[in-house]
Amino acid sequence: MPSRPDDVRQSLGLPDFVDPVDVGEASLAASQTWGDERPATARGLSTGDPAAGVARPFGSAGHESRFAGDDSGDNASARPGRAGRRRQGRGGSSSGFGQSSFGTSSFGASSSGVGARSGAKRKAKKQLTWAEKAERREKRAAARREAEAAEREKDPIGYAREIVLTQLTAMPRSRSQLADKLREKEVSEDVIDVVLDRMEDVGLVDDEAYAAMLVRSKLASRGLARRALRQELKRKGIDDDLATVALEQVDDDVEREHALVLARKKMVTMSRLDEPTQKRRLAGLLARKGYSGELVWSVIRQVQEEAS
Repeated sequence: MPSRPDDVRQSLGLPDFVDPVDVGEASLAASQTWGDERPATARGLSTGDPAAGVARPFGSAGHESRFAGDDSGDNASARPGRAGRRRQGRGGSSSGFGQSSFGTSSFGASSSGVGARSGAKRKAKKQLTWAEKAERREKRAAARREAEAAEREKDPIGYAREIVLTQLTAMPRSRSQLADKLREKEVSEDVIDVVLDRMEDVGLVDDEAYAAMLVRSKLASRGLARRALRQELKRKGIDDDLATVALEQVDDDVEREHALVLARKKMVTMSRLDEPTQKRRLAGLLARKGYSGELVWSVIRQVQEEAS
């Protein structure tokens, strides 16, 4: 049943002097002339068009026939204008986009395809076992040894000299240490003697200076006693006579002074312990540094007296 003009005028908020029929005819004329420029979601305000999904406003194609007295409204809705056709095209493309983005999309398919290909490549890359890795390392080491052997046969003295200079660049070394390194590289004894004698002549290898330097360094950094310093020099390949000469710079007073420094530093960390525990730990510390038993107990008594 068509709505009465008074009801339509009241629902639209029109003044009394405006006829709803005139409004409907003006809307129909504009729709036929320019096409329906309104978006699809804005059509229909009172009829509830199921295609649009919202109510159809007054003056649209569904209401125009009621006031115009013919079926022009239906014909107008059946013949959308250019804007309507463009909107339908956009709607189709947007629905395609929605399907592409969130459904079985070409973008998602292509992305998953790339991920599948990269995963296949990762799977195709062979994972080496520990045995295969060890075999590769052995092959590289064998190739390196072959290259070194070729260079050694070509110029044995030059090869040995390069090794010695490389070792001395890193840190000072004794003649015994350098000789051991050359033997590891399979250099003959004759070449070793020739190269090291030459290094001693030019002053690059000097066991006496090296021993004196080692004693000073270990005494200052670790507080070693003379007995421990002698063992350190022997481990470095220093001759006993040279070791004795190097240890002459450490007398009894210097040794006791370094022992007191070690004991006092240790006592700071044992202030809450009882005296027997302090004595046991101090004795173990000084004994490991190579100090004699007589000096150890003398230092412990002095340090405990200072702490009390």
